[in-house]
Amino acid sequence: MNETVQAWSRLVGWLEEHAPVNHRALNGPASEEEIAAAEEQLGVRLPDQLRAYLKVNNGTVAQLDDSNGLTGSCTEGEFLSGCWALLPLSTIVRLHHVMMPGPNEDAAHWDREWIPFAAEPYECGEMYGYFVDAITGSVGRWGDYGERDARAYPSLRDFFDDEFRHMCRLAHEGVHYEVKPLGEHTPDDPPGRVLNGSIEWD
Repeated sequence: MNETVQAWSRLVGWLEEHAPVNHRALNGPASEEEIAAAEEQLGVRLPDQLRAYLKVNNGTVAQLDDSNGLTGSCTEGEFLSGCWALLPLSTIVRLHHVMMPGPNEDAAHWDREWIPFAAEPYECGEMYGYFVDAITGSVGRWGDYGERDARAYPSLRDFFDDEFRHMCRLAHEGVHYEVKPLGEHTPDDPPGRVLNGSIEWD
């Protein structure tokens, strides 16, 4: 099995067991035709690791409905640490278009080969997120004030492994924990909790 898919499957298995509400927010797989159509719009071939992950789950749903047992806005899909969401192909294409510099903007602001795959909620402006560099395969991060870290993680597999480690430290129902103000947290404190089958990050 592809290493990226292995790392992602481990995370999905944890969600299914411990946070089923968040697990239901996962989209099904993207087809090869859907990926090819997105690549045509982007003007870039997606890196193999991103393609492999999308063929398992095409991000999280933007709106949940009665078909998956949930209604309303998709806070359930914002289960990455920091309450960020994984993006479906349609949002990847849209956000990539938004991030690309216009004719009068600094071309260094965003590279065409940077493919966004995770971001803060749409309601918050999607001003922070992660991208995969289609050339190097490394995972970078962008921020609202023009900050860019093109090598936040060596690969998408490393990103998923790190998220899995964060999730494994969450406190669960039946486990005593003390909710502390963020300023009083220590490295030994859990970063959040799972309540009623859903992740809550501090």
